[in-house]
Amino acid sequence: MRNFYVILISIFLLGTVFCVFGQGLAYFLSEYFVMIYPVYYLTGLTVLGIFLYLVAGFLVFLLFKKQEFASNNREFYLLILFTVAPSATIWSFFVTVMWWG
Repeated sequence: MRNFYVILISIFLLGTVFCVFGQGLAYFLSEYFVMIYPVYYLTGLTVLGIFLYLVAGFLVFLLFKKQEFASNNREFYLLILFTVAPSATIWSFFVTVMWWG
């Protein structure tokens, strides 16, 4: 069960990094990997970050099906998921839309 929590937190943190720092990562990938326009990397990172948040939400839902998890950490995970995920997703979407013009 501990591995499940580690995977959940890792997916959530990776999605947050992709959404919040996507612009810097796009420039980095454009300079040091395949030389394409950074907007394509930014779009991919945004979609990947949103997908990772959806996976994290699904994993939290699976954890809620287990009764021992529901009483211990339910409010904490819901608070984190419903405050950080929408904020980072909206920011990442806004930056991507501004880059596309």
